[in-house]
Amino acid sequence: MCHINTSIKNHAGVFVFALIGMLQMSLTGVLMAQEPDLILFNGKIATVDENMTFVRAMAIKDEAIVAAGKTDEEILKLAGTNTKKLDLKGRTVIPGIIDPHNHATDFRAEDFPEAKGVRVPPSGIRDEVKKGILDALRKRRQEVKPGQWIIINPMGEAGREVLLFEEITRADLDRLAPSNPVMINEAGTGAPSQIMFNSKAIELIEKEFPPFTKFPNTHIKIDGTNLSSLVVKDIILKRRDKEYAESWRKLIISTLATQGITTVGTRIPRTPLNALVLVDRKGEMPIRFAWFFSDGSYYNPEGFYKRFPNLAGAGSRYLWNLGQGEELTESPTTGPCTTLPLRNKELKERDEKAGIDLCFLNNPLIRATIKDQIAYGRGVEYHAAGDKTADLLLEIIEEVQRETGMTDEDIREKRLTFEHLALVRPDHLPKLKKYGIIMSNAPNYFVRNLDASKAANVPQNFGEQYLKWHQPAKSFLDNGITTVIGEIAYGNVFDNLRMYITRRVCFTPTLPEQGKVGVEKCAVQAPEQAVDRISALRMATIWPAFYVLKEKELGSLEVGKWADLLVLDRDYFQVPADEIGQIKVLATILGGKVVYASPDFGPINRTLFKSPDYFGKAVLTD
Repeated sequence: MCHINTSIKNHAGVFVFALIGMLQMSLTGVLMAQEPDLILFNGKIATVDENMTFVRAMAIKDEAIVAAGKTDEEILKLAGTNTKKLDLKGRTVIPGIIDPHNHATDFRAEDFPEAKGVRVPPSGIRDEVKKGILDALRKRRQEVKPGQWIIINPMGEAGREVLLFEEITRADLDRLAPSNPVMINEAGTGAPSQIMFNSKAIELIEKEFPPFTKFPNTHIKIDGTNLSSLVVKDIILKRRDKEYAESWRKLIISTLATQGITTVGTRIPRTPLNALVLVDRKGEMPIRFAWFFSDGSYYNPEGFYKRFPNLAGAGSRYLWNLGQGEELTESPTTGPCTTLPLRNKELKERDEKAGIDLCFLNNPLIRATIKDQIAYGRGVEYHAAGDKTADLLLEIIEEVQRETGMTDEDIREKRLTFEHLALVRPDHLPKLKKYGIIMSNAPNYFVRNLDASKAANVPQNFGEQYLKWHQPAKSFLDNGITTVIGEIAYGNVFDNLRMYITRRVCFTPTLPEQGKVGVEKCAVQAPEQAVDRISALRMATIWPAFYVLKEKELGSLEVGKWADLLVLDRDYFQVPADEIGQIKVLATILGGKVVYASPDFGPINRTLFKSPDYFGKAVLTD
């Protein structure tokens, strides 16, 4: 018995010892699992949480924030043997900028020369521009093989009118290039607007996008922005996904990351989406990308959205679906669809002569597409630069409610979005609040008010008094309407923020039709609609995170959220408002990894970078 008891005791002791060892190993494993990958310290970190809390230090693990502290010591003590540390040197840190309306699906022109057009210089004489287009077409026809696309880009107002009034016809293009598809696409004074194809090009487009056949020529010729993108990316570069992926990745690394953009949301044609999927699978996404197919009326047959599943929010950490979009509600470059009388007689006569209907929602095909998107999915990026377009979109929502029985709350849950907002009437505000419409402002529309060539120039074409309707951000906030800044990456990000804080805008014409060439013009536009700098920052971070369906993961620097942040060269919260536009990004961090560092940041350890692709001109240390 004694022997048995002794044996039992011995075995019990071994068991207890082993158990203690296992517990110790387990506890060590737990502690190791909590060891941060990176600690940021000695900074002024604006969390942009509900209370606008500031902290000095932050710990990051597996791309997410795991701790934040008011003192360096309480976070630095969490460091393990493998934890990297980054001294912020007292600098200000904010969340990464989210641009919910950014057409970030372009490529480097040098990578695809066949997709680059031949530019025809601007001229004030239409006959000169017409001759320039035809001469460029003849020359290019001799340089390409039969079947290859020919793209000609006449620049300036005269080029726009040559196409708008069809002073060059499809028959002219067919005669000069019978064996090549031809696209003449006006460019130069803003987004491409007017467009023209020859018969061979039309044949290829209709084969790729059958619904295209239902659109009248009066609509097609003023929709150069959308059609040129579809032609280049889904026809000319079709099945070149791998090349597109590499070109796109290099372009984004050298542009958006340097501006502090960490997430974008936008429409995307098929080829770029295929390319982004390839990049995401390799774990090489340089930003986070929320996508949707736009131009649905061109892409999809009637009734498509009734059968297509709602994928909003589905995807990976770096690539997910935003919803379903339709940018064919309006062409702001050609002119906003508005209830206001057009004071500019030349523009009015131009539209009448060309037979243009600026209210695209009068087209039953487009209207039906949007109805289905709202009824069966999430509709985003509806262009509503003009107040009448907003009227028509709100009418469609009410029509969907009557036909489906959807409640106001059902509509609010969809997070529908209106974009550009050049003219928003005060009587719109209650319905925008009622339906939870996210209002996406566009900084370049401030500039358009100083550009004499723009149909969206509010004071020139409709009257100075209507500037109070122009991107009324303060009214949105006062009425509890979610408002964001879209297209913030076009131009200087922080200067675009400054515009909403000061409402002061400057513009220097480069073409005669824009105004006096080389002479800067500045103006303060509806100063009563200015917002404070914290609201402006929220319009570029946490509120667009709601727009892109990731407010639980992005937009603020709180524990549990993804570690996307910017290190700035000066204090956004303290510099004079007029100097906010001078702020520079010293470092951009995406998921706890550096994707951009300015030489002005100072020496930075190369192991902190996502990969050597992001070294750029940074001052590196080992």
